[in-house]
Amino acid sequence: MRKLTIRRNRLAVLLGMSIATGTALAHGHHPGMDMTDHWTAPEKAAKQRNPVPATPASQARGEALFQTHCAACHGEHGEGDGPAGANLSPKPANLKTMAAHHSDGDLAWKIAHGRDAMPGWKGSLKPKHIWDLVNHIRRLAGS
Repeated sequence: MRKLTIRRNRLAVLLGMSIATGTALAHGHHPGMDMTDHWTAPEKAAKQRNPVPATPASQARGEALFQTHCAACHGEHGEGDGPAGANLSPKPANLKTMAAHHSDGDLAWKIAHGRDAMPGWKGSLKPKHIWDLVNHIRRLAGS
């Protein structure tokens, strides 16, 4: 009976780890990443709504900006597989997956402020252009 209980407990732990890892990957985490190190915008910034409508023109501007400033690390299609990101730690996020789990304000704040190897773009891009990038990332993610 004791062996069966131990096996069930091990199975529960493994299942829990598997679920946590799958959830972490879906939120832009990577294997080995400390789960307490999840990158989030301040609450006020995360709640900010995108003031730029997701029109084809905005998405086209966002796509051009993405190819210029983001694709080298995040990949042409935002999958975190850009050539310049290959040796970064943490790896660039798969934006197609991550975008569905983050608000527009959260994405804009991250683009503006950056972290680690990702530069903050608020000194180089106008706020409108950061929101254009958010619109493009949403389109990449199909959301």
